[in-house]
Amino acid sequence: MNPEQLQRQHLQALAAADLERAARLRLALGVQGRSIALDYLRAAVAVCLEYRFGPGAGIGAGPVDYDDLRAFMTELREANHGIEPPPDYLGVEAVIRSLYGEPHLLEPLADRQRSQTLHLLLQHQIRRHPWLGINSDAVIERAKQVMTTWILG
Repeated sequence: MNPEQLQRQHLQALAAADLERAARLRLALGVQGRSIALDYLRAAVAVCLEYRFGPGAGIGAGPVDYDDLRAFMTELREANHGIEPPPDYLGVEAVIRSLYGEPHLLEPLADRQRSQTLHLLLQHQIRRHPWLGINSDAVIERAKQVMTTWILG
C-alpha cells in the first residue's frame, strides 16, 4: 500500500470510528506520515465544519460567527455530556476559530491534543450529517484540495 492509500484508509478509519484500525494504520504511517495524517484530519474537519459554519474553512474564510459558535459548543457539550475524560472544549473552540481566520489559536495545542479535538469534531459532524461518513471519499478528495491550498497558498 502506498503512502497516499495509507493516509486515505487512516482517515476513513477515523471517520468510521474504527479506532483500532486507525491505530494500526497510524503506526504504519511512520513519523513523517503521522504529521501529514494530522494535517489530513484537520483538512477533513474543515470540510465537515463548512456544513455548520459556512464555506472557506481553513482557506480564507473570515471569522466564525460567535453566536453560531456558542450554539455549536452548547450542542457539543450536550452530545458529550458524561464522557470521561471530558473533551477539551477550549481546544475545540481554538480549532474551529483557527479554521475561520485565527490560525494562531492552533499553535499552543500539542499534536495529541489537536488529534483528539479534531477527531471529536469529525465524529460530531458525521453524527449530525451522516452523508459525510457515507461519502467519505468525497470528503477526502475535498480535504486534499484544502491541503493543497495550504501548501501552495
